[in-house]
Amino acid sequence: MNTRFISLRFAAAVAALLLVSNPGVSAETAAPASAASPASPQAPQAALPPNVDPRADQLLSRSCEDLASSKAFTFHAEITFDKVLRSNVKLQFAAAADYAVQRPNHLAVEFHSDLGGKQIWYDGTKVTILDPPHMVYATTEVPDSIDGMMERLEEVHNLSIPLADLAYSHPCEMFRKGVIYSAYVGVNDVAGEDCDHLAFTKSNVDWQVWLQRTGRHLPRKIVINYRNAPGSPEYVAVLSDWKFPASIPASVFQPDLPKDAKQISIMKVKETKP
Repeated sequence: MNTRFISLRFAAAVAALLLVSNPGVSAETAAPASAASPASPQAPQAALPPNVDPRADQLLSRSCEDLASSKAFTFHAEITFDKVLRSNVKLQFAAAADYAVQRPNHLAVEFHSDLGGKQIWYDGTKVTILDPPHMVYATTEVPDSIDGMMERLEEVHNLSIPLADLAYSHPCEMFRKGVIYSAYVGVNDVAGEDCDHLAFTKSNVDWQVWLQRTGRHLPRKIVINYRNAPGSPEYVAVLSDWKFPASIPASVFQPDLPKDAKQISIMKVKETKP
């Protein structure tokens, strides 16, 4: 799991400027064995580093393979995230998000939080981001794949979409990158369901994931602690309502902009990475 998986720029959600024409606009917005679609080719796996639990790695791989093999899926996320004030007081805020993924090149996200909201549409050629509270939106051209789109946003605009790493063609490549420790914690509860609880550590973050044990091995909860950031803010997402339709209507990925929304430009987010 790299910093793109759930970026502090979005998870803490109040510091980053996304839309350049309005300086008051802040950026906000981090496993199916029986999937009907054929499994996508898996990237070759390197030898596990020391202190990486093979069982944790195996369960994570199983979940990633199930997601990678799914042509289309949707899910809902209930989110809490911390904001650390300059006084070192840590506040917690809540959010909710809905995601729709159609491989290889469509993604839609609707995000609402205590601090505002965003809607994002990717139709295979461009990304459109709407800020409903401020009635502004921005559009930028991107590559014709989910992987390429997210990499372009990261490289050119220093911008990431939390939880969208689940839509990568090889999610585990993103999750494993930089892992120096992992463990299988045990079978623990998420919303009344037993899940396999895994823990991972990178140089700058600790993260945990709870995976569904029956049917599709889906992520049901994700917790990330940015321990090197001031106040060690935390991001928690509980995932539910997973669905795997044969396809998703194209209209879901087309911008639905309010009549009075004003188009502005995307700027490069200037926050340092956690």
